Amino acid sequence: MSSPLTKITIILSFLSATSISALAAAEGRNNESEIVVWGFLALCAVIIIAQIAPLIHNLKKQGKMAAEQTKSVKSEQMQ
Repeated sequence: MSSPLTKITIILSFLSATSISALAAAEGRNNESEIVVWGFLALCAVIIIAQIAPLIHNLKKQGKMAAEQTKSVKSEQMQ
């Protein structure tokens, strides 16, 4: 089973690979509000990451708790 870091790396590489065409299309236009748009997108990304980080932390904690419970059940069954 792959680690969460591997999954995050795969997702980030997929997103960066798909954003190349959007960046290429944006080069064709000359827009004065480009910095504002990129700033807004960066803020959205920070909000999303701030919501996903605790979720990943809680999933790790639940996984550890489930592993401990499984271990204790198996040890009780052995006795």
